[in-house]
Amino acid sequence: MRPFSTFGRQRPFAAALTVLALTMGWFIMPLLLRGPVDVTNGTGVVDMTNLRPFIINEAILVVLLGLIVALLRWGRAAGVAGPVDPAGMRLALLILVPPVSIVAMTWASYLSLEGGAALRAALVPIATLALLVGLFEELLFRGVLLHGLQSRISAGWAIVASGTIFGLFHGVNALAGQDLTITAIQIAGAAGLGLFFGAVTVQARSIWPAVALHALWDAFALSAPAAFDLLPQSDTMAAPQPGPQALILPALLSLAAWIIHRRWCKRMGRAASNQIDSN
Repeated sequence: MRPFSTFGRQRPFAAALTVLALTMGWFIMPLLLRGPVDVTNGTGVVDMTNLRPFIINEAILVVLLGLIVALLRWGRAAGVAGPVDPAGMRLALLILVPPVSIVAMTWASYLSLEGGAALRAALVPIATLALLVGLFEELLFRGVLLHGLQSRISAGWAIVASGTIFGLFHGVNALAGQDLTITAIQIAGAAGLGLFFGAVTVQARSIWPAVALHALWDAFALSAPAAFDLLPQSDTMAAPQPGPQALILPALLSLAAWIIHRRWCKRMGRAASNQIDSN
């Protein structure tokens, strides 16, 4: 383990880019080896009816990424373990209250629909996949990548860079046949979310609030199509697809990220000033 930990300690930026490149290779290499494959069956929308393959893939990625973090000995650096920022964690817990409430009320309303028993069974794999995706993507982008970037640039620019790369990461869906317009909206939306998750992570000095927020977001997004299928009119109308209006919330989250980061900068400035005064 020593060569890995030495590499991670002495060259964190290079280590982070290496892990990111390996992850991109995991998704892209199969497409390059077997040629273009349209997993949407010509619809332009990825079929999420059977979540088992997605769950297995994400579980493997979580295990592999966890092993890499352990080899690099980045548990604390990546925000997985170690001391957290108490003030930042308090803010993160307050931020978590609205999405937890929204998802809880939404799922309760879904289960009240006729045929809710079928959806109730579907919520277990949905929750499992949402948690695994949250773990993998937050450990990669707000843990490994953000740490590597902060070794080279300021926390603010590291948040912007990791959020932008996180958004572009979703462009791989276009290679699997997803509609280009939907992919572009997904990239922009993911970038906005990435900024917000990054600001929360830096503020709390931990990836776990971002993992929870990410899992809640995906749980809501994954369960919406399943709930739509239970509506009486679902047989006569197409399921709604994301449009430009889907960017409103990520735009607001980007603004919230800026406010959170400004708050963190001011708090760090006051702490540094108090430290100087005490000396």
